[in-house]
Amino acid sequence: MSEFLDSKDQAIVSLLQKDGRMSVQNMAKALGITRATVTKRIEKLESSGVITGYVAVVKKDFLNKEVRGWVMITTVPNLEESGIVAMKLIPEVSKIYTTSGRWDLAVEIRASHLESFDTALSKIRQVSGIETTETNLLLSSRIGM
Repeated sequence: MSEFLDSKDQAIVSLLQKDGRMSVQNMAKALGITRATVTKRIEKLESSGVITGYVAVVKKDFLNKEVRGWVMITTVPNLEESGIVAMKLIPEVSKIYTTSGRWDLAVEIRASHLESFDTALSKIRQVSGIETTETNLLLSSRIGM
């Protein structure tokens, strides 16, 4: 599939962004097309990489992760992607960003207590391709989450 999405594809993506569990039948009804067409288009959007996955959004305090911090990371050249894949498997890692400048990655850790934060940080430091890290605990939020 090319990078161009027609209005039906865009509408399907929009509906899924609002409700990732919306049934194909309800999408078809909302868009005025058949279920088979919706199914075929979703499969194409998934196989082409437009839709990369589905997630559950949970309430802010559900996991009771009270200790948060940022780990700024320098990676070994050409090992950044494999490091990202490995860090995604660490449950306390909640966000991973690529950055420009001094650091290659910025990783947020959310943990229930300092000991589990420290364990997660140790796991990150053991990931192949991680060269250096600098960690900052987040003390309070002044705006947003």
